[in-house]
Amino acid sequence: MRMYAIGILAVLLASLILTPLVEMAIVYREKIVMDSSIRNASRVAKDRALEFEGIRDLNADIDEERFKDYFADALEDVMNLSRGSSAGNTVSFTSNDGIYNTVRVEFAFYEEDRPEGRVTEVEVRAEADYKFKTKLMRTAESLNPALDYELVTERAYVLTVKN
Repeated sequence: MRMYAIGILAVLLASLILTPLVEMAIVYREKIVMDSSIRNASRVAKDRALEFEGIRDLNADIDEERFKDYFADALEDVMNLSRGSSAGNTVSFTSNDGIYNTVRVEFAFYEEDRPEGRVTEVEVRAEADYKFKTKLMRTAESLNPALDYELVTERAYVLTVKN
């Protein structure tokens, strides 16, 4: 009987230790998915938002609204999101399948004239509150609201035109 009690205790302790480790693995996976999605959406938007008139003069002029639109379209397709509100340089997305909480993406555009032409820098910051996947972590979050975790991705792109 004593061996059964030790076995049950070992299973309970193992589950208490392994559950947060499994959740950490899922968090890292979500961060990788979000990071690669932001990277790909930025690449698509960069290629399509450059103004052709500026390219002739080796200027990397960007249409900011077109960049945000192409970025949003690509991100919606990759992460299965729907575009929500848009205020200034911030765009919000909601998840179609409930995997993510609201994803907020902020853009910052900087232009600089250099001897070789105009250079544009785009900074993209995406953040979303993480939605816990395991029941133990969801219970812990409901008991302690300060336990929330946020997924954050930041990228900076320097756009130049070279001859």
